Amino acid sequence: MRFATLATALVSATAVAAIDITGPSASSYWVQMTTNNITWNFGSSDPNPVSIIVTNANDTFLNGPFSIAEFVDLSPKSFQVTNVTLKEADGYQVLFVNPTNHSQTYATSNTFGVKAPGTSPAPQAASSNTTSSSASGSTASSTAPSSTGSNAPTTAANNSGAVQISAGVFGVVTCAGIAGISALLL
Repeated sequence: MRFATLATALVSATAVAAIDITGPSASSYWVQMTTNNITWNFGSSDPNPVSIIVTNANDTFLNGPFSIAEFVDLSPKSFQVTNVTLKEADGYQVLFVNPTNHSQTYATSNTFGVKAPGTSPAPQAASSNTTSSSASGSTASSTAPSSTGSNAPTTAANNSGAVQISAGVFGVVTCAGIAGISALLL
């Protein structure tokens, strides 16, 4: 009896989130310098909010995980990313991770590609939900950071009222934090 109770507790503790990232995907690619969507389904017992990260296994296209937004409410079931400057390539994935521990992944999208500006947008699945959150996103190349062309931080409020800071500002804050910690250690 004790073994069965212990086994049930372990299974419950290691249960995987039911969050399902439905887009982007191989047929739902992103286009540079346009608004691109992330869509998902989730259950009421899934962790909420999440942080959204983009990755690519090929580090010549993306040098490590790239944070798009922090503390995103899952209720809208969609999120808009604007001014995408990811390199044209395939093999990207969107990850939903724990906002306080980015090494804990809740969901991973199928791989998708990023196409050149001017490419026709990918077909989007119809959604009964008309509200969405958004953020401006740019990435760092494998050798040097790029920007959206503005020194002012870009923010977007999601439906829960939380504010997300664009990835460019997040990168600057992260670098400044690392530099500050390095100075303290010297």
